[in-house]
Amino acid sequence: FALIAPLFLLLVAGIVQFGIGLTYWHDLQRLANEGARWAVVNAYPGCSRTGPDAPCTPTLQQYLTQEPVSGGLDPSVAVCFEEMTSPSGGAGIGDPVTVQVTSRFDLLPIVGIGHLDLSAVATMRVEEPPTRYTAGSC
Repeated sequence: FALIAPLFLLLVAGIVQFGIGLTYWHDLQRLANEGARWAVVNAYPGCSRTGPDAPCTPTLQQYLTQEPVSGGLDPSVAVCFEEMTSPSGGAGIGDPVTVQVTSRFDLLPIVGIGHLDLSAVATMRVEEPPTRYTAGSC
């Protein structure tokens, strides 16, 4: 038992940490999907603006980083357009918009050993011209 117990506990701890990491990745994927959907319809719940085409405060990126996620992850969000076919030089209807959410996950936070960089990406097609938020770089 003394020889097998440490290996067994290490295996169990690894399985638990994998499950926690998978849950965190699912949260990041949810944020990316929500952000992409809000980006393509040119509106999101945290948008307080003065006019119909005025930029929102907070920005879409800031709003997504304030969304609740498991375990106190501190995600960073990037919204970008891969093509811009609008006559005005911006993104037009049908152009793809990509939201990328990344965060760092510590594998063994008590011991301070190892980390993973979790990432989630969602791409959708623009349905309304993006006038209420600004895009960054991916």
